[in-house]
Amino acid sequence: MDQWLEWATHRAHRAERTGIERRTRTAPPDALDLASNDYLGLAHHPEVRRAAVGHLQDGPLGAGGSRVVTGTHPAHELLEQELCALTGARAALVFSCGYTANMGALGALAGPRSRLLLDAQAHASLHDGARLAHAEVATFGHDDLDELRALLAQTGRRTTVAVESVHSVLGDAADLAELHRLCREAGAALLVDEAHTIGTLAEGSWAARDGLFDDHPEAPPVVVTATLSKALGAQGGALLFGGSDAKLWRAHMVNLARGFIFDTGLSPAVAAGAARACQLAGDGDLVARLSATRERTITGLRRRPLVAKHLEPGAGSVVSVRMPSPAAAVEAADVLRERGVLVGCFRPPSVPDRIARLRLTCHADTDPDRLELALAQVCDVVELAWGAPATCPFRHADGRPVEHREDHRLVQEPGLVREVLARPEDFAADNALQALRPFSREAARVLVRAGFRLPPVLASANGELHRAVRRVLTPFFSPARVKAQRGLVQRLVREQLDGLAGELDQGLDLATTVAAHVPAQIASTLSGVPNPPHDELSRWSADSLELFWGWPDDERQLQLATSAADFHPWLREQVRRSTGSGNLFGALAKAGIDQDRIVSLGYFLVIAGQETTRMLIATCLHLALSEPGRWAACGDEEDGLQACTEVVRQALATSSSTPTWRRVASSDTQLGDEAIRAGEQVLVQLSGGPDGDWSLAFGHGIHRCLGAGLAEMEATVILYETARALPRAQLISQEVPWLRLLSFQAPRSVVVRAV
Repeated sequence: MDQWLEWATHRAHRAERTGIERRTRTAPPDALDLASNDYLGLAHHPEVRRAAVGHLQDGPLGAGGSRVVTGTHPAHELLEQELCALTGARAALVFSCGYTANMGALGALAGPRSRLLLDAQAHASLHDGARLAHAEVATFGHDDLDELRALLAQTGRRTTVAVESVHSVLGDAADLAELHRLCREAGAALLVDEAHTIGTLAEGSWAARDGLFDDHPEAPPVVVTATLSKALGAQGGALLFGGSDAKLWRAHMVNLARGFIFDTGLSPAVAAGAARACQLAGDGDLVARLSATRERTITGLRRRPLVAKHLEPGAGSVVSVRMPSPAAAVEAADVLRERGVLVGCFRPPSVPDRIARLRLTCHADTDPDRLELALAQVCDVVELAWGAPATCPFRHADGRPVEHREDHRLVQEPGLVREVLARPEDFAADNALQALRPFSREAARVLVRAGFRLPPVLASANGELHRAVRRVLTPFFSPARVKAQRGLVQRLVREQLDGLAGELDQGLDLATTVAAHVPAQIASTLSGVPNPPHDELSRWSADSLELFWGWPDDERQLQLATSAADFHPWLREQVRRSTGSGNLFGALAKAGIDQDRIVSLGYFLVIAGQETTRMLIATCLHLALSEPGRWAACGDEEDGLQACTEVVRQALATSSSTPTWRRVASSDTQLGDEAIRAGEQVLVQLSGGPDGDWSLAFGHGIHRCLGAGLAEMEATVILYETARALPRAQLISQEVPWLRLLSFQAPRSVVVRAV
């Protein structure tokens, strides 16, 4: 084999084997773009396109030559004026691309007997430019100002420091104000690559925000490099200069930057479009919308603890998620692409720390509903890549993480489960609502400051207190009242489905739409207690379940405790307002139940009550969609309700949203053939055991759930109405991650698309 062919073949095989092979592909036309750098959505903006096309009516497509010969056109001069107006610079110089702008600037600032000091993780164009600049080159640790300070102390040579404002891979921000101060003190020039920040903040540039463009008499130059291909949606690069010497340094670059002198100028048509983009970026509205998208993206990803653990929000418009390997990152990106979601996939050698990442780019023009659906799918593939369970955790298995299987004695046989629940004097509910993992000092401090208290009540109480509370609750959730809600459930779900049917072609997550809204509304109707806004209720619910029934580390636990502390004052205020009313809280107060216990009851009634029903509905939808022919059977006009009842009871028997309850032995006792020690923690499996019994799913004995009939009715009706309204719905994947908490489980999403 020819040595060149052998070398190229070896490199290709190596790239493919290690998961770092790159490809060029056109994007699917209807895909949601979370990969491009078009932060403000200006690449397709009609006014930007109109400006570019307008130039072509009378002007040339290409510049026709170097800008120092015949390649400078009025469009270039207009663009440079608009860049100054946007960013706060006093002079600008436009290049054909950002890469050559970086290389040209370093070459013009460096040369023999000079030094270039680069952040070790600065963009490749800066490192490439440094290698060609005929200067002594040194790197300092990423964002390590102490190491930079030591290098700057080595005087005697003209020095330039080069950094990025927001790092292109990790997304973290440089301390520009401190960097500028260090460079001024040392007499060093500062080059800041603002590729990822120009146009993304109200001040237009980080240099303007941090005072780098201000007058600093006798200070060395500050040169800001920018790309026109990200926030401005065009193409090209630019150098920006501030201070009274701005025009001097622009002229310096015109004469010494080889990437400017020996390159054909930027297309004047592109320059005209970019000038209009600068004007649009400066009005503030797009920046506000970009910020809102970024907040939604980070919030959506943080909802999943396994994703949150590997999340890197960064300081700019790119949000990254670490992946276990390059191959896993490539596979995840390909799966998402097939589902119509485009994300970036960064792998070695593009990432300096050799950690592969998925990168989600935030855009000002992203539709919030499409973004929410896309984030659910991103979370699904990330969680599966990191080892989340892809099937129901407690279905015919011990669903606990291996490292926690010795924490409780697991009781699975239905007869023994009933016996435990029928003997509250021996197996108390004292631990039913305790946090699995003791609160850290920081989390406890947050909860104490919020006045967070959950004294025993109902599910966690025994004896007369339990009976007194149950007597008050029973009329609110009586079979007659529950039956009377059936028509309202039908109406609410039909109204919601009417608004969702048109979204089925692009994709729809039934777990966060159809399954999510009705249970909370019905619970509020029956109890008379208002709900908080839906998004807040969803967040508080998920966070509280994880806080009490999950295994969060200290950092995650603090986040969850903060969320619980936010909810508690809202709930306490609702209890206060209900005094003397006819709603559930008012009735409890009238019966002599103290305020702290009403708040404790309300905490888990408002959160766990409606949330576990939502999870059950999601499980039933997933189950019906997973088996060929079953979805059609559930939507059959004559026999559909019976088919739906069978699905719901199968779910209750094998994969209920509440598969376990906790108990603690009050004294030494016997259970079957086993001796139980006083204080021993017991976990009874209500669903998914070897002999599945749907009637156990809501408990047994004095603690049997009062909302059992309501949850079963809601799940049946919602499944039936959804199957009828969306007969063409099909799961985009049979394999989805499942929520795994000690006493709660459900598919994380039920994403469907029309077939």
